[in-house]
Amino acid sequence: MRVHRGTILKHLAREYFASSSCHGMSYIVHPKVSIAERVCWSFVVVLSLSVCISAIVIGHQKWIEKPMIVSFSARPIPVWKMPFPAITICPQTRIDVEKFNITEVYLRARANKTLAPDEWHKLRALTHVCSSLMRSKNDFYGTSGATSESALAAASEQVVEQLVNMSIPHDELFVSCLWSFNFRPCEALWARKVTENGVCYSFNMLSSAELYTADQEFREREVNPDVRKRGFKSLHASKMRSTGWTMENGYTVGEDLLAYPRRTASGGFKGGAIVLMKAHQTNREYICSGALQGYKVTIHPPDEFPRLSEYHIRVPPMQAVSIIVKPRLLTTQKNLHRYPPTKRQCFFSDERKLRFFRVYNEQNCEFECLTNYTLATCGCVTFAMPRENTTRVCSAHEKRCYKSAVTRLMELDELSEDRGQEMCDCLPACTTIKYDVELSNDWLNLDAMLASMIRRESGMEGMEPMLLYVYFKDNKFLYIERVEYMNFNGELANFGGILALLSGMSLTSLAEILYYIFVRPLGLWVKALYVRATVQPSAPEVQLRSRSASVNLVRPWIP
Repeated sequence: MRVHRGTILKHLAREYFASSSCHGMSYIVHPKVSIAERVCWSFVVVLSLSVCISAIVIGHQKWIEKPMIVSFSARPIPVWKMPFPAITICPQTRIDVEKFNITEVYLRARANKTLAPDEWHKLRALTHVCSSLMRSKNDFYGTSGATSESALAAASEQVVEQLVNMSIPHDELFVSCLWSFNFRPCEALWARKVTENGVCYSFNMLSSAELYTADQEFREREVNPDVRKRGFKSLHASKMRSTGWTMENGYTVGEDLLAYPRRTASGGFKGGAIVLMKAHQTNREYICSGALQGYKVTIHPPDEFPRLSEYHIRVPPMQAVSIIVKPRLLTTQKNLHRYPPTKRQCFFSDERKLRFFRVYNEQNCEFECLTNYTLATCGCVTFAMPRENTTRVCSAHEKRCYKSAVTRLMELDELSEDRGQEMCDCLPACTTIKYDVELSNDWLNLDAMLASMIRRESGMEGMEPMLLYVYFKDNKFLYIERVEYMNFNGELANFGGILALLSGMSLTSLAEILYYIFVRPLGLWVKALYVRATVQPSAPEVQLRSRSASVNLVRPWIP
């Protein structure tokens, strides 16, 4: 007689409920439990399993969506394990009056008087870095109201060369420089850089050869044309090269405190950088510099391009300013490399490459994105942007275009972020350093100091010095680290804990379920096939079956 499948499944279910290790299931099929109690126990078991499954799914989904957390390190890091910040200073007085008297030339241009070709060259070059006050009646010194000489100037402005030639010489700007309380030649510490603010000077910044790609070598020749390869000039700051440091891996084991980028052995005044700069009152002008005088200073990582047009500290002349630095180091565990950047919200150094920069970080990426957008919009780039040697530099009359490109890119970036697709896709680097600063300043009473001196220094009359101190606040700092939110062992423990708490189950219980779903039915089916193939009915049984279909065989009773 063939047994019905439903009966088999019913017997398997009763057998599983009676022997299951899950709490409460045995009461559902217990013969001495009433129907009402069985219904209550069924409701309790179903509710418990539902809550258990929901908690497991929610926990796993949270692990998938946020695989990491940001936490403070257990141990502080000493200052000598991190680079000293790069310092970039941009004098607001950009022009040596002996080389170019911008006030006199500008007033003649406003009066529509004739200018020499060289004056047109210099005036047009300065419109890229000067304040908005310095503009003509119609355009940014375009060729519309000028002579044929000005048309030639528009075609070949050579902005960087003009700005370098008109700038105040290095030795007339820096008076004395100290590093770790030791006097050093200023040209060995401060390298000339060209930023969006014109000619600036940077301390402890990577050289152009290490910051930019190989096709940007011509930029260094534009910025430092007077640096020779031999002699004392070999100690020039622009010739300094990194000794193996990277932002992601830090300093190598064999590097000492003389490594580059520079690092200090201790925090405080004696472990920092000190620079005394000067500017003469005869060079002060208000056409290009505007109403604000003095210096712009920014603190940034050594591998980051400084953008003083976005972030800077204003330092007026005749002041001593102390910038007390507190670094914020954010690192990422190496095992998070297996997660996509969209999950961890950062890029490792081997995941994102830039076209013009050798080093990836958020600042360099955003500046390169702005460069590409400016080139696509205006057909040119600004003098401070990275470019190929054949890429055209925007002329003075195109200033309105590249200035508005910044605003348009910000608007497009905001719209693309609302749609879930960022315009530039510039995530932070997985290892970054930001520098929080505290400021302290006081006036330099130069006149009173000169009056009290026995021997008057005539060369100091009319000078406007600025004294700058930059140093770490403490000797050790806590840093922040991206760590894995939960590894496989933690996920397994979470899974097992929820199962045990809500239903009393374990992985063995899951094995029981699989056993009764697959193994047990398969075993019964194989056993039935084996019995059917090996056991043959006897002769009397066959005769009885053939005589009467109503006769049923009864097995003997076994006590």
